[in-house]
Amino acid sequence: DKGKDKGLVHGEGPTCGLIPIGCKCDFVQTTGLKWNLHGDVSLEFGGLVSTSNHASEECITVICSEPLIFTAEISTRRI
Repeated sequence: DKGKDKGLVHGEGPTCGLIPIGCKCDFVQTTGLKWNLHGDVSLEFGGLVSTSNHASEECITVICSEPLIFTAEISTRRI
């Protein structure tokens, strides 16, 4: 949903992504990723879609102007 979310990715990843849902997301700011977003680019299909980032910290923060899906690779060590 719109706003700020914080999540723990312990045991997940490292590959993760942010995918816009149904519309362009004009503002995205993150912490805890290898390639953090700083609010200066938008995410949209046909433009930038973040599908191959990496978690660099256990806690990731996402601040966004529109809804996004956060994806994370499932570690096979846990299966």
